[in-house]
Amino acid sequence: MLTVEERKETLKRISEKRKEISQLQAELNSINDKKEHHYKKKTEISERIASLISEIKESRSERDTLTNKVRKQKVDRNKKNVQVKESVTKIKDLEKKRDEVLRKHKIKDPTQIVKQIAEMELKIETEPMSFEKEKGLMKQIKDLKKKFKEAEVVSGIVKQIQELSKETDEKKRVAQESHKKIQNIAKESQGRHETLISASKDIDDMKAKEEEEFKQFVEQKKKFNELNDALKERLTELKQLNEKLSIHKHDSRKESEKKKEKALEEKKLSVEEKIKKRMKLTTEDLLAFQGTKE
Repeated sequence: MLTVEERKETLKRISEKRKEISQLQAELNSINDKKEHHYKKKTEISERIASLISEIKESRSERDTLTNKVRKQKVDRNKKNVQVKESVTKIKDLEKKRDEVLRKHKIKDPTQIVKQIAEMELKIETEPMSFEKEKGLMKQIKDLKKKFKEAEVVSGIVKQIQELSKETDEKKRVAQESHKKIQNIAKESQGRHETLISASKDIDDMKAKEEEEFKQFVEQKKKFNELNDALKERLTELKQLNEKLSIHKHDSRKESEKKKEKALEEKKLSVEEKIKKRMKLTTEDLLAFQGTKE
């Protein structure tokens, strides 16, 4: 059984332990909130990283598809450009041939020859003139017709040049459309590529944040476990002190009961002695005697 001083000391320690336990529980709740906060942040960042990785895969696939389209379109455009160059070369050859014929026959404008022939023929039909003059005009008409026949070669070449120029213009238009289409696809592909670079940078940044949040989570978890162990230790100590006090109370109660029983026994003997001596019994004597009987 504890002495009075020991009992006071035990009660004092119980009070201190309860205070320590209360403080530890408050700290533990605070650290647990921090720990869960960092874990939640880390989880959110991890999910965002996973989402970005998925977006990157999709963007990369779209970029590669667009890049392949650009490559195919370039092949087609290059073919069209080659066709345009070939047509331009043919036109230049025809123009050169036309110019050579014009120089050889000293022909400037075939339509002017036709006009001259028409005017001379009209003059012969409508104006009176001498035989010699008419003969001279007929000779000029014959020479002009011969020159016009030679000019027909040029007209054929000009017609070829015109037709080929028309075809070339159409080829150029198609080639330009193909080039514009390539530019649009390339621009879209570049946009996907820039998105990839930006997303990759974001992932690197978020991975650093994720790592920091996980580091903070581990630190808070370590503190939480240390405080939890300290709390368990204090609870064990409090339990031991309470058990010690409980044993003291039990022993004190038993000691008190023993003293009470001894007092009653002594009172009983006193009452019995009074009865033997035929002495007057008081109410207290009777109650004490009755208590020992019970």
